[in-house]
Amino acid sequence: MLFSLGFLVNFLLGDITGVMIASPPIDFQAYQSYFIVAHMHYVLGGGSLFAIFAALFFLWPKMFGRRLREGLGGWCFWLLFIGFNVTFSPMHFMGLEGMPRRVFTYDATGVLPLLNAIATAGSYLIAVGVLLFVWNVIVSAFDRTPVGDDPWEANSLDWATTAPPPEYNFDCLPPIRSERPVFDARHPERDPSAVRLRWGCSSF
Repeated sequence: MLFSLGFLVNFLLGDITGVMIASPPIDFQAYQSYFIVAHMHYVLGGGSLFAIFAALFFLWPKMFGRRLREGLGGWCFWLLFIGFNVTFSPMHFMGLEGMPRRVFTYDATGVLPLLNAIATAGSYLIAVGVLLFVWNVIVSAFDRTPVGDDPWEANSLDWATTAPPPEYNFDCLPPIRSERPVFDARHPERDPSAVRLRWGCSSF
């Protein structure tokens, strides 16, 4: 959930700056500057990166039968979220100060050295967050605690089979009476005609 919320926040900020550079006067000033670098990273990095991490934490039990540690996941999120914003937020101001993109050096004038130092510190936080995720993966690989087939009590059919899934998920089509069939099967008292899902055709 944290990574999903982080995705929404970062993607929203990227969209706001996208609306800004759609204005010709602002685009004339920001064109080929670090403002564009910040905008692109908020849309592509802040959007896809955090969405990918959200999917990894959610689907890890289904893929590998192990759940990533929640505590390490929280630290991973906050390091990545804070590091991402500390890295790319200053780039908006660097671009407005005239720092061009696609150059390996710049004139160390005004606040540019300070803003670059802040962005560099944020990139270190991102690196620590990624390393923490790798450590989380290693720890979960050696953890033999079973997590069950549906640790999140999810509603979609992908959680109605074993974790990890077998070669054939279902021998026949499970009963689908709503947009959340696994929830219906988990609570048959809500629908007398519902049957509880099992991992074979005999239950359907």
